Amino acid sequence: MRLVRIGVAAISVKVGDFAWNSGRVRVALEAAKEQGVHLLVTPELGISGYSLEDRVFWPDIAQRSWAALESLAKASEGISAFVGLPVRIDSMMYNAAAFISQGLVRGLVLKRHLPTYSIFYEGRNWTAWRGGITEVNGVPAGDLVFKTPYGLVTAEICEDLWSASSPAYERVLAGAEIVCNPSASPFTPRKNEERKRLVRNAASHLKVVYAYANLLGCDSSRLVFDGGGLIATPDELLCEGRLLSRKSWTLSTAVVDLDDIARIRAENTTWRLDASMRNGNGKTGIIDAGGDAFDPASVADFAAQLPGSFYVGDLKPRTAGRDPYLDELFDALVLGLRDYFEKVGVFQRFLIALSGGRDSALCLLMAVEAAKSLNEGTEAGRYAERVSAVYLPNSAYSSSGTQEAARALAEELGVPFRVISIHEEAEVALAKAAEMAGGPEKVAAMAKQNLQARVRGAMMLNWANSAGGLLLVTSNLSEAAVGYTTTGGDNEGGYSPIANVPKTLVSRLLEYLAERDGIRSLQKVLVIPPSAELAPDQLDETDLMPYVVLDDLMYLYARRRLSLPDCWRVLCQRHAAHAPEQLREWTASFAVRFAANQWKRDQHPVAMKVMDLDLDPKTGFRFPVSQSIQHELDALKGAELE
Repeated sequence: MRLVRIGVAAISVKVGDFAWNSGRVRVALEAAKEQGVHLLVTPELGISGYSLEDRVFWPDIAQRSWAALESLAKASEGISAFVGLPVRIDSMMYNAAAFISQGLVRGLVLKRHLPTYSIFYEGRNWTAWRGGITEVNGVPAGDLVFKTPYGLVTAEICEDLWSASSPAYERVLAGAEIVCNPSASPFTPRKNEERKRLVRNAASHLKVVYAYANLLGCDSSRLVFDGGGLIATPDELLCEGRLLSRKSWTLSTAVVDLDDIARIRAENTTWRLDASMRNGNGKTGIIDAGGDAFDPASVADFAAQLPGSFYVGDLKPRTAGRDPYLDELFDALVLGLRDYFEKVGVFQRFLIALSGGRDSALCLLMAVEAAKSLNEGTEAGRYAERVSAVYLPNSAYSSSGTQEAARALAEELGVPFRVISIHEEAEVALAKAAEMAGGPEKVAAMAKQNLQARVRGAMMLNWANSAGGLLLVTSNLSEAAVGYTTTGGDNEGGYSPIANVPKTLVSRLLEYLAERDGIRSLQKVLVIPPSAELAPDQLDETDLMPYVVLDDLMYLYARRRLSLPDCWRVLCQRHAAHAPEQLREWTASFAVRFAANQWKRDQHPVAMKVMDLDLDPKTGFRFPVSQSIQHELDALKGAELE
């Protein structure tokens, strides 16, 4: 991972006070170095102050600004930074963001879009940069991207972000991975919400890290700048600085993984097409900003800012006991299931094999809500006619606890429920397996487990034929990742509504729905540890690993495409209660299972997609069925923590 720490500084400046302003920039620069920041973004015109208005026309403004810049550049050993100042080219004044690094001014990005509306009059004093590359005081200026030891960096200035023709687009296609925005954006109520939307949209659209720094405090008279500062990746807003601080400067930082930007671009065909069509014909130049290999930010700091769950936006209900994220997710699952049932047009009812476990419980809740919304809800009162549930115990392994949980849930939801034993059928299947294998001792333990699931699967399919039913497959995403399903057994059916939902999110949804809807019987389900009940005292997390670890691995490896050593390092930070060597063992086990079970995922029934992480080969996940990951396992075996 290329872990880069970025800082955004909000600074209060005085118009025309170059010593005061550069002194505050220097203080922020030194503080950033102490915090291990690789790249610092400071506000627009931080050296001269904003707005200079007609003062900008005095010749000494550009001269004194440049002298202050060169002095600041000498303090840039061990850090890179964008610093704002006015520059003169011939008789025209330009608003510039200077990139300083390793003690030198490396180049300047010039502002293209000048606001001349509302309280802004920039067109009166400044010249808009029209594109290309020129020179200022022997330093390249214009449309530039800077090559640093950690990656490619560029900038655009304030209004450039608000424009429909952002100059960052061309610079990103030239390779820039980080776009910085030195800004002087004055306060109005809720304006920062708009800034956040713009920054997040730019990061997502351009496939970059976007870092935004704003001025702080009153300008020369009328405007108040609220500071703040934002750092966003294509996936999320990582950092949001304090607004309207009464300090003279603030510094906010975040750690980003630039390898993730490279991964996102490689996977996005639209971005690749745009970049390939550029063919080097753009006006943007690449400037070597000097420096040797950089010392990456720590995995601990990177892991500390990751969300508590990769699948749930906010684990705490936001308003009046409601969690909009979980509400939307459940509604989407119900809508997808309802529409599939109606649009296929051949089914009479939903069929669920209730196990007393969490997955089938969620499927039953979804089926009930889907049945209530059939025909736009006009027959909601007859939903029970459209849903049937059955519990299929094998007396050798099925527990009374799971049977009672299944029964209680079905009864509370008002759904027909029956118990039909598979004990005799399982005994017959075992006898036939022994006959085919050449003796009971030759029947593998895994075969003994799977034959029960296959008996259940066959019985449910036969029932579906007779009842005109849509048989719901109750397997989840976590099971699909590691092949913890039985081909010809619990992955047999007509539709798989939660195949894209990880186990931890299944549990979270059930906990939430139990509270939101007052479904008391769900507590009977939730107190039972997840178990396939195919062997004595079997527990899923004993067979595999804790689901919270498994789901983290699934996201880090399959969604973020981290190497196995990096997956392990992040796990060690997120799950410190487990020993590093245990986590290493689980990481290796996950990787082996994940690579070995693509053949099962290829055979999974039609499934609904609701999450960004998707392992269904029919909706976008193309993974080799036969491959070797030995080199990755070897790297994991030899990996060390920082």
